[in-house]
Amino acid sequence: MSKHAFFIAGDRVLHVANASGAGFQYRAQAHVLPAQVQAGPFLHDGAETVLYVSDGVIEVMVNGAAAYVGAGSHVRVPAGTAFGYRNVGDEVARLLCRTAPATPVRDACRITIHLTAA
Repeated sequence: MSKHAFFIAGDRVLHVANASGAGFQYRAQAHVLPAQVQAGPFLHDGAETVLYVSDGVIEVMVNGAAAYVGAGSHVRVPAGTAFGYRNVGDEVARLLCRTAPATPVRDACRITIHLTAA
């Protein structure tokens, strides 16, 4: 699995660099799930998870409930919630999985920009 950093904004997925000293405590990975293969169950006590399906159709199970999620859609799983997913299609499913603390930890910094007329 390769590491990728991304943000989900509505129906857009923005890929960004995965800087090691960024100060944001999260993990993002790209997953390739063969046909009819299941991943999980998982439970992250202090972190929420976002699954973004880029190709295929998966079935997502969250606390015993299940739903199909197709390409271009995403699911947010709150911290402390059990979940799993499986590829229900005949082709490979690709998804991005981001796990982040329920309360983000950020390093503060001050940036000052001075503008002068030329």
